[in-house]
Amino acid sequence: MEYEELLLEKKGHVAVITLNNPKKLNALDKKMSQSLAQVTSDIALDDEIRVVIITGAGRGFCSGVDVSLLANPSLKTESRFQRIQVTGYPHADVFPKLNKPVIAAVNGPCAGGGFSLALSCDIRIAADTARFIISQVARGIVPDYGMTLYLPLIVGVARASEMIYTGEILDAKKAKELDIVSQVVPGEQLMPAAMELANKIARQPPFSLELSKKLIWRGLLDNLNRQLDLESLAVRICKDTEDHRNSVKAFLNKQPPPEFKGK
Repeated sequence: MEYEELLLEKKGHVAVITLNNPKKLNALDKKMSQSLAQVTSDIALDDEIRVVIITGAGRGFCSGVDVSLLANPSLKTESRFQRIQVTGYPHADVFPKLNKPVIAAVNGPCAGGGFSLALSCDIRIAADTARFIISQVARGIVPDYGMTLYLPLIVGVARASEMIYTGEILDAKKAKELDIVSQVVPGEQLMPAAMELANKIARQPPFSLELSKKLIWRGLLDNLNRQLDLESLAVRICKDTEDHRNSVKAFLNKQPPPEFKGK
């Protein structure tokens, strides 16, 4: 089966998902988001697949939600009820809910919602060229797709707060020091390292592997669902602000960030 804006390849008991919109650094749009939901649903039913690797085509992993979508004028015509509903991107929790372990092979820039996507995987390996960026606050919105749950769990509340508030850019070495990734390897060794780990996991008994993942994520999923609702509400509120609109406009026009006015 073919999926829009992503590729699926099976290598024995390992499935490799490649985000495939390299011209936009694999930015998340509705097509890719829907494809992620569909491919994980199909993988869940395939007993031959025991482990999943996700990576990006070209020089980036995922640059986050396509910023041009944030400038969509149709957002201004939504009702109040629509503005407080979940944003409509079905990929936010697909990997935590998937019944197979997922390894993110981060091959380059990993920003915003793309960073959240990587954090939603069980394990992360990074190329030495990878960069991790939390860009939402600078765009006048809030971290989303589970970032406000995942990041504090991994690095602690104080460090996560500093990263989110400042938009700090982490290189692969720093991400390893903070336990965001478990390995850093040269770029050409990224997929071999990910496949080696995936095959090591795939050799374990499938039932105990699946149940172990369920046990690890079960308690976290309750918190994740609540956090996704809260993040979505906060994003909707921020989208009505001048600061958000001006920031997106400046970014798309490649201009310096505007002076934020708090309105």
